[in-house]
Amino acid sequence: MNLENMTVEEMALEERKFLHDISNQLVVAQGMSSFLQKALDSNDTVGAKEKERMEKISNSVKKIVDLVKARRATLHAINGDPAAD
Repeated sequence: MNLENMTVEEMALEERKFLHDISNQLVVAQGMSSFLQKALDSNDTVGAKEKERMEKISNSVKKIVDLVKARRATLHAINGDPAAD
């Protein structure tokens, strides 16, 4: 679809679809980073620096998830659909 010919509603729906697709991948990344962080935390052979790096990754992914959730909520509200997805 040509961006110049799209209505605001069509653009919002396209963005919602895009954010939905990103959310699916973020859920995987968040789950796997949480799993790895727990494994690293219980492993005495892994250095503190590596554990700290994994924690930073987990925190960063969580912040991205929160940003995407907030944006999706905004788009749902614009479309009059706050409970969707």
